[in-house]
Amino acid sequence: MDISINYDRTVDVTRLVDGDGDTTEYAAHLSDVSCHIQPLDDAFSETQNGQFGKEWLMFCDAVDILEGDHVTDGSTVYVVTGVESFAFLGRPRHMEIRIRKHA
Repeated sequence: MDISINYDRTVDVTRLVDGDGDTTEYAAHLSDVSCHIQPLDDAFSETQNGQFGKEWLMFCDAVDILEGDHVTDGSTVYVVTGVESFAFLGRPRHMEIRIRKHA
């Protein structure tokens, strides 16, 4: 069974770029990435640095997404906090990406 039959949305991915040093800048990296997003937490929780957020798990094909990237789904922006790739018979199959929405 192919996991991609469960992909029910598309997202865009931005990545941190070198700016002028004074600001944090993200630039378009990937667009229209087909995926499925499901919640991992029932409620917002606090991180070690005192920020509140909620964790989600995103499933997608194997693409170039790294920790620290931003995933945009409509008007919702998530931060990528973990990336795991899965392969079958040596070929990339899909990724499970942990994303966090800050409160």
